[in-house]
Formats: sequence, C-alpha cells, structure tokens
Amino acid sequence: MNTERLHAIAIAVLDDLKITKSEETLNQLVGALQNQVNQPQEPQFQQKVSTHLKTLYEALSTAPSNDFSPAWKQALVELGLHDLLGKNLQLRVQEIFIRNQITTSIALEELQKIHKQLVTYKGALEQTISGFKQLNIGAEELEPGQCEIGVLVPRLAIHNKLGEFAEDLEDLDGIFGTFAELTTGERPGFEIRSVSSSDLNVFLEMLPVVAAGIAVAVERIVKVYKDILEIRKLHGDLKARGVPKNQLKGVQEYADSRMKDEIDKLTKELLKKYYKTKDEGRQNELTTALRFSLSKIANRIDKGYSVEIRAKSLSEEEEAQKKMTPEDKERINAIISASKNLEFLKLEGPPILSLPESQENHKD
Repeated sequence: MNTERLHAIAIAVLDDLKITKSEETLNQLVGALQNQVNQPQEPQFQQKVSTHLKTLYEALSTAPSNDFSPAWKQALVELGLHDLLGKNLQLRVQEIFIRNQITTSIALEELQKIHKQLVTYKGALEQTISGFKQLNIGAEELEPGQCEIGVLVPRLAIHNKLGEFAEDLEDLDGIFGTFAELTTGERPGFEIRSVSSSDLNVFLEMLPVVAAGIAVAVERIVKVYKDILEIRKLHGDLKARGVPKNQLKGVQEYADSRMKDEIDKLTKELLKKYYKTKDEGRQNELTTALRFSLSKIANRIDKGYSVEIRAKSLSEEEEAQKKMTPEDKERINAIISASKNLEFLKLEGPPILSLPESQENHKD
C-alpha cells in the first residue's frame, strides 16, 4: 500500500479504538479479573468481570473496523492489527474465557498480553500519524459522498510484465466504461486516485450511480463464485491426481454454466434498473457489452483479482450542503451495504472459469 493509504488506515484504526474504548475497557477487565484471582470468594469481582466483558463485547460487535473494505482488512492482517479490533478481538477474548473457565489466572495472563499488545500498537499508530503530519504526507481518505473503486491485479495474472499490465488496465477501463454508459449514458473516463505498486492496486474515483451499478454486479458475482469454490477445489484435486483433461471438461462446463446463468439474469436486472435511453439499437449493443463485461469480472475473480468499492456516507447537514438527491443517498447506502459482502477469497486449485469475453470467442 502507499503511504497516503496507510495514513488513512492508521487514522481509521485510532478512531475505531476511540469509539469502542476497547483499550480502556480491556484494562478495566484485566483489573477486575486480577481482583477475582486474588480474592476468588468475593462475588463483586466476578460481577465486575461480567460487566466489563458485556461492555467490551457490545462495543466490539458494532466497531467501525468490522465494515472496513476487503483491501483495508487485508492491510490490517499485514500490519498485525486484524485480531486487535472489532469482532476478531471479541472472538479472541471469548475463546480465552471458554478455554479457561476454571483457570482464571491463565485467562488473566492471556488478557494481559492482549492489552499490552494493543497499547503498543496504539502508541505505534499515534507516532506514525504524527510522523506523517510532520512530513506533510496526506491521508487518502474519502470525502463525504465520494466513491472509489479499487482493483487488485495479481502479478501472476499479468506475468509481472508492464505491457500486459497496461493492456489489463485498458480492459478494466472498458469494463467500467460499460457501466458508466449504462448508468449515465456517457463514457467520461475515470480519474485515478492512487496506484500501489506493492500489490498492483489501482484506485479510481467514481460517480455514485456508476459505483452503485458496479457494486451490485460484483456483489452478485462474488456470491455465486463462492458456490463455485468447492467445484474449483474438486477440479484441482482431480487434475492433480492425473485425471485427463477431457474427463474434467464437464466440471469446467458446469462451473461456466452456473456463472453464465447468473450473468444473464444480472444483465437483464441491471438494464431494467439503470438504462433509461429509448434507443433500442444501442440497448442491444449495450446488452452484449454488459454481458461480456460481467464475464470479464467473473473470469478475473477466478484468477485472483479483487474488487472493492468504497463510499463515505454523509450527515444530514452534509447532505443539505452538497444538495444530495434521494437517489444519490440511496446509491451511497447501496454501495456501503454491498461492500460488506466483498472479501478476499481463498482460492484453491487452478482457475476454472473460461467465460467468453468478446464475440470472437463466444459460442451460442
């Protein structure tokens, strides 16, 4: 990730800790549990442990970090912060108490380690943000009502070659351009917000209506692809065991058929919802282009690409200042809702989909 994005993530994590008060509540929990270990016969200390646990669990279950985008959650894993925030920390603490219902002293030791780790990371984040500010490094945060689409391009997919990466970016521009024409009637192009070279992440600014259309489409494709994951794993296992290609063809065809059926339904739904122009000839052309664009998205997800869509909601005051229409507000909410269902998929076995991406390789 680039430094501006790291800066934004660091600010968001500190905001999460401030909202949940997890560090303070965990400290209180450790203190109450220490008293319980020292004086196990005193019921008041057991009650305090129970009270602090309830407070901690309630705060962590609604933590803002639970709704971070897939790329941000992956960044938390890389930074070692993923199990110190939100529901992950809640599950970690719950597991400690399940394992140590009798041996509370061991539970205390483990909680003390978590609290120390949390304090250390919090201090590191505060120092990092302070350093960024001193060096005049900005934070890549979204403005209220702003939308962003990020695409992670696996280096393996483009053989780590600049030329293939350039071709892929041009293809992505065409895919998103189809959605732009569908929702706005135009293909204005997309402004690059940032590019990260470590993971080949490209982030583009999008109009809410365009981003909403893409969000709905990607969410549906990912949902169906999750059903195909087991088929992909089985296909990989059979291939590894030496099953001939012609014997595996039926498995691949079933996976393609499953995704194609969903894409056909999704194409009709998107056109019905977003296409408002009364040009039947252009509608037919756009229908074909949209179907191929959806196929390209599915094929890329199969190859390990990840797509994330982010949008920042607005307060009522900000909505009034920006003169947000009810439609735009609905689109922002749709993007935020859909983004929660997008995630990095654990892929096992080689890619299995081979959906047609143009008229040249399309077979009826």
